[in-house]
Amino acid sequence: MEELDLPRRYRSVFLAGPTILLLPDDAAVVETLRRIRVHLAPEGAALVPLWIPEPAAEQEIGQVRQTVNDDGAVLRLTLVTQERDDPARTQRTLLRYERRRAHDIQVDEREWLLHWHTHAGFVALAEQAGLRASLQDGEPDDTPGASWSVLLTHP
Repeated sequence: MEELDLPRRYRSVFLAGPTILLLPDDAAVVETLRRIRVHLAPEGAALVPLWIPEPAAEQEIGQVRQTVNDDGAVLRLTLVTQERDDPARTQRTLLRYERRRAHDIQVDEREWLLHWHTHAGFVALAEQAGLRASLQDGEPDDTPGASWSVLLTHP
């Protein structure tokens, strides 16, 4: 997102879900917001959903969830580890995905890094990027599980 370079400007930009949390740090967020600003028409607006992830409960670590796919394959998901750093506003989760069908077993482990934002912190990042941020829905609650959307416009 921080390298977005499209041939035109838009009146509306919407980030699907809180995808901005997938950016690893504030610098990447500011650059992404700058790229969004460049792509906004003067009267345009961007809607950015935000969310503060909740940490997994201790008993969820190592817990296997599974379902059976239409083709009979067993699909398994395991939360292997989770590290949370509240001062850095990051949560790193290692998930194991498995697909088992007869003797064919496929395993993939993937690490997910979420970098969340407080309401005031995101407003400050938007201002650094040259955008005005206003709360669109939800409450500016900075506790785990809270979600809200911010509308970004040209100042």
